Amino acid sequence: MSDTQEGRPAAASDALAASALAFLRRYPPFDQTEDDALRFVASRLSVGYYAAGSVILAPANDVPGWLYIVMRGAVEVRPATAESAPVIAELGPGEYFSIGALLEKRAPGPQYVATRDTFCYQLQSEDFRALLERSARFREFATSYFASLLRDSRRLLRMHASAYAGEETSANRSLRSLVQRAPVCCAPQTPIGEALRAMQRANVGSILVVAAGGELTGILTRHDVLDRIALARRDLSEPVSAVMTREPHTLEADATAYDAALLIARMGIRHVPVMEARKVIGVVTERDLFALQRASMRGVRRTIAQAEDVAALRDAAAEIRALAGVMLEQGLAAEQLTYIVSTLNDALTERVIELERAHHALGDLRWCWLAFGSEGRYEQTIATDQDNGIVFADSSAPDGPRSRLLPFAKAVNESLAECGFPLCKGGIMAGNPQWCLSVGEWQTDFERWVRNTDEQELLKSVIFFDLRPVYGARELAEPLRGTRDDAVASRPVFLRQLAEYAVQSRPPLGFLGGFSDDDPSAPGTIDLKRSAARIFTDAARVFALAAGVPHTNTAQRLRIAGARLNVPQDEIAAATEAFFFVQSLRLRAQLLAQGATAGPHNRVDPHRLNEVDRRMLKEAFRQARKLQSRLALDYQL
Repeated sequence: MSDTQEGRPAAASDALAASALAFLRRYPPFDQTEDDALRFVASRLSVGYYAAGSVILAPANDVPGWLYIVMRGAVEVRPATAESAPVIAELGPGEYFSIGALLEKRAPGPQYVATRDTFCYQLQSEDFRALLERSARFREFATSYFASLLRDSRRLLRMHASAYAGEETSANRSLRSLVQRAPVCCAPQTPIGEALRAMQRANVGSILVVAAGGELTGILTRHDVLDRIALARRDLSEPVSAVMTREPHTLEADATAYDAALLIARMGIRHVPVMEARKVIGVVTERDLFALQRASMRGVRRTIAQAEDVAALRDAAAEIRALAGVMLEQGLAAEQLTYIVSTLNDALTERVIELERAHHALGDLRWCWLAFGSEGRYEQTIATDQDNGIVFADSSAPDGPRSRLLPFAKAVNESLAECGFPLCKGGIMAGNPQWCLSVGEWQTDFERWVRNTDEQELLKSVIFFDLRPVYGARELAEPLRGTRDDAVASRPVFLRQLAEYAVQSRPPLGFLGGFSDDDPSAPGTIDLKRSAARIFTDAARVFALAAGVPHTNTAQRLRIAGARLNVPQDEIAAATEAFFFVQSLRLRAQLLAQGATAGPHNRVDPHRLNEVDRRMLKEAFRQARKLQSRLALDYQL
């Protein structure tokens, strides 16, 4: 029980205020809070003592009377019900609680329990609200905690990146804000020579072809000139409509830079006309989106498309990794970056398949190349191995198609390995007869996995629940997904097994709210894939299967399934932001480890992170625990 809860002191003593001031300046957000606001806080604090085992806050307490800041000791955040559910978080010195309840004037959701003798600085609710008025920094932090930490994390990353200055490439900016000038346009009947002179006078790389009614009918770019005009020996008096690209890919003005980046990566284009109210208002180019020095998405895409052998594709794979590094340094969020990397890796995989297909007689077979795991979820990072398979049309003698497909699949696996995608140590590859199966054989496997109660079999099978078609007869993947979903729906206990699996790996938070080791052989470090990212992907998979969501991407699964399952929107938003922060740390670790023949590509030493990233990583782990707690409650684990 706090010694100060009977009444508010008129003011903290000078000694207490000075000590509190020195303490607060060591921890976010107070380390960046305005000086006068910080002194106000220090002067209004009191100290509460809580014996080990005592409940500091609980839902039954109604609206909290205080903001609590742990000064010494430790506080566990526990679910309000189900005592066997995982602990949500462990708070240590410099960490605080009851902000959400104070802001929303409601009872706290979980219980806050002192796990040892604990002292807390306490700021009364009236002073908390006064602080919100006095400090813009604290107000932002309190009302948008994750966004604030993410912003600071990206700001610190950009401070150390020489390739970037300013905010021009923010992935969330609208294309309208990126349009710098009115578009250079001409009519379809304009002579080619006149169109080229207009481009030269305006010093632009493209001219839009617009009909009399304002309808965009085509585009001609500087890069079209060589092939379509010069080498083709076109008469410059011909109309520009004869050489333009018809029905160019466009985006609406409210679309984001991220949308444009994906379009460029997918289609291998350089210029994106921007539309508003069915009229073109400008052109956004790849240069507008990313001030890259040596690599570009279109350049990588072109290298892939033009590759005639594996050596050229190996260079393209290196360009993808270089591009990812530059965009990461520029502050591009992990959600966008992993999607772009996955999209480019898809293109590279397709080209490998096309090259190898030319050496094998497969013309009469219907088959599809499948992606599993992170590739199936569009979540590939820089260091990723292969997880793939083949499905082929049912046959009265399935070993016939399989015997022809296997040599081809093994060649593709080996070529991908040459491009920097290591062979899967677990053998989950299309070149393995176990994963080169007919539609019926895959359906039998999914039904068997769902019926199986063996934990090891379950662990081996979860990767296949993220399947996605990449190349070939994509329609062959649909029966597999249908069988999977029907089997899960017919056996609800399977979801409980998946939920049990999803709560097995606990975030590495120590007893006192710090970090703990997750592997004795690598002391002081944390595997961000195994001990963090996996928790989010496993939980999202359970939610998606329970809600009938067809998507494989973790964020899409959380957002769509969360809405269908009535999970609070702010809880889902916090979980997805936490997941992508973990992904960004993984990407950074992999960039630092590039060139190493072996090593901890997913491991970080949390004590070497800056203060903001350490705090953010703790919060990410807590969000992971919240997801696990929700699963434990939903499935009575």
